[in-house]
Amino acid sequence: MRKLTLISRGNNDDANPEALVVNRNRFSYKIAQLFLPDSNVRIIWDVFIFLVIWYNSVITPIRIFIMSGHDSTPQALISLDVVFDFVFVADTILRFYRPYVDGNTGQIVMDQQLIRSKYMGSFTLYINAIACIPIIKLPISLLLSANQQTSLLTYFNVFRMIRVLHLPEQFQELKRFKERKGPVNEPVFRMYIILFFMILFMCQCGCLYFGLSTLLTVDDICPAPENFVDDVLGEELWVALDTVTTNVMDTRVCEIEPSIDCEECPQTIFFTRSLYFLMQTIFTIGYGDSVVPSKSSVEMALGCVFMVFGVVAYAMTIANMTSVLANLDVVNMQFRHEMDTVSHWMAFRSLPIQLKQQISTFFSYLSRSQHGVLDEKLLGELPPRLRTELAESNIQLLTKVPFFNENRSDTFLSLAASALKRRVYTPGSFIIHQAEMQRELIIIKSGKADILLEGVPDAVGSLLPGDFIGDYQLLFGTVNQVSVRAVDYTEALVLTFAEFKQVMSHPHNDEFAFAKLGGTFRQSHDDGCIETIYETKESLKKIMSTANTILGGKSRSKLIDMMAEHEIVTK
Repeated sequence: MRKLTLISRGNNDDANPEALVVNRNRFSYKIAQLFLPDSNVRIIWDVFIFLVIWYNSVITPIRIFIMSGHDSTPQALISLDVVFDFVFVADTILRFYRPYVDGNTGQIVMDQQLIRSKYMGSFTLYINAIACIPIIKLPISLLLSANQQTSLLTYFNVFRMIRVLHLPEQFQELKRFKERKGPVNEPVFRMYIILFFMILFMCQCGCLYFGLSTLLTVDDICPAPENFVDDVLGEELWVALDTVTTNVMDTRVCEIEPSIDCEECPQTIFFTRSLYFLMQTIFTIGYGDSVVPSKSSVEMALGCVFMVFGVVAYAMTIANMTSVLANLDVVNMQFRHEMDTVSHWMAFRSLPIQLKQQISTFFSYLSRSQHGVLDEKLLGELPPRLRTELAESNIQLLTKVPFFNENRSDTFLSLAASALKRRVYTPGSFIIHQAEMQRELIIIKSGKADILLEGVPDAVGSLLPGDFIGDYQLLFGTVNQVSVRAVDYTEALVLTFAEFKQVMSHPHNDEFAFAKLGGTFRQSHDDGCIETIYETKESLKKIMSTANTILGGKSRSKLIDMMAEHEIVTK
């Protein structure tokens, strides 16, 4: 640190070159940190550059073909030209420092030498260099008159339009950014790109369409020259047959109609009318064009080019829309195909109609809830670490069970959460049966289940998402005191006794195992075991109270017998 301090102060002349390198590396590192992929600074800057490219690509043709020949160019546009010149230069320089994502490894490249060598060898550098040429107009404009400066500033903007070639790359970056957030619908995304470039193309070619029909014939359009009728109308160009446009260009009409001001030069009319006739030519592919054949071979050739573009645009749009519509129903199509296979199998097995309906309904539920992707298949393709992290997301539900309280070690809870298995119960199916031995902890994740008691006609309770049952039976190996039946499709996380034993005997679980409990839960003084007994007794008291209310006290002795075993365990 002392050496760097001396270098920065300049006390050692021999070390000055090293100080410059250190400072330059610090600057490069700071720029790279700011412009990391997905960083807010980079996203905002890329969006700003995108808007500048779009603005320049639309406004420049308007200024050349519609605003040309008069002094109607607003000063604000000229000022923006100067600002955007410096913006493009700044962006060109920043690309020497911007990190990029390696297409092969998917990793972010921060090495400045690799970034510069990739940029220097890319076509992007040449595009940016050409787009920066308009910056030289600033010293040149000092030697020109005001009118010449306006023309120079306008025509130099054509060099900036080459940045349109960057737009496909920016769309790809946008796609990669969205893919990191979630899946991208390829046909829909491609449809947006097609529509964007079609609109951009029509804006540019609409101006060209207007300029070709006027500026090649007359020098100025606002106000129109005296020979406007002979030069423009005589050529039978499309502009000549558009009375909306010609009325503001024909001095004779201006004299007859006081409401029309030829000096005003309504550029909005020129742009919208030219865009309208261009779209009419493109999208009707000539057949719906109300303009008679032009005497100008150049304009007719350009019209043919536009009609060819219309054919291609139609083909691309229809093909992509077909793909969009096909992909919208791809999951349902796959499900119907799989259900046809299941139906053939059930018919081959001669299953009863009611069982067929239950199986079909079950698969329909899986399709709606899992969107065509089975958990087993998805989890099988995940790496072990991701599977563990996914399982640990259930720890919050698991810690609601008294035995698996938050005082347990993170290792124990992670192992127990990883041992949980997802199970789906159909409406009306029993999750557990009363008086049967079923050593499983069941945590309701979604759906609803009723708690039933033999001899009681109505449900004595309900299990909702986050509720659990079976923890007492899992630990002490007793029979089920109640039955639980699913009301609707119920998703549960299940920990079987076999999996539980593996967790307790896992080598990584050395802090809490069967040995710590005295070999059996019944002889344990573990707080989790005691809390489990207490909570179970309280739950059974509530069930007894509800059952007594339903039966009017007729089944009290049976419920007291059910509580007897819990009293033995607590002794």
